Amino acid sequence: MTENLQKNWWLVALRGALAILFGLAALFSPLTVIFSLLTIFSFFLILSGFAIVTLAFLGETESKLLRVVEGLLFIFTGAFVIFNPAFAVGGIMLFIAAWAIMSGAINIVNAIKLRKAIANEWLMILNGALSVIFGILISTNLLGGAMAVTNLFGIFALLSGLFMVMLSFRIRGLK
Repeated sequence: MTENLQKNWWLVALRGALAILFGLAALFSPLTVIFSLLTIFSFFLILSGFAIVTLAFLGETESKLLRVVEGLLFIFTGAFVIFNPAFAVGGIMLFIAAWAIMSGAINIVNAIKLRKAIANEWLMILNGALSVIFGILISTNLLGGAMAVTNLFGIFALLSGLFMVMLSFRIRGLK
């Protein structure tokens, strides 16, 4: 395994370079990245929908109607996202905001219930409050929240890419 990895160290470097490029794009042009990913996802939905419908007509006999409905749902959802990308981003961000608010509220309630069983339950309450505030902030500025998430993903991709490039040169130097 090590020998094969050493021969192909440049693939690790290439993967790292691609991650760096994606990270830079996400940091310097987050809206472009968001809408590009949505477009790719839309085409995936549409093509998957056609595949599901085709499979339903070619072979499935038991749940043909359900499969056709599923495929049409994929197709219409993909088309909807293509023609309404801002709405799709808003929906995703509202989902994240609702999750954060609910998760934070649950943490606060659990911390109060555990008050007598654990010390420093205020840390759990603080964590819950932070989650609720995060959810509220995202829900009040959906596009800003999407850009912030994209920037965080960009930082992750950039750092991951740098680590992969550094690793590739370590692999190349193995004896």
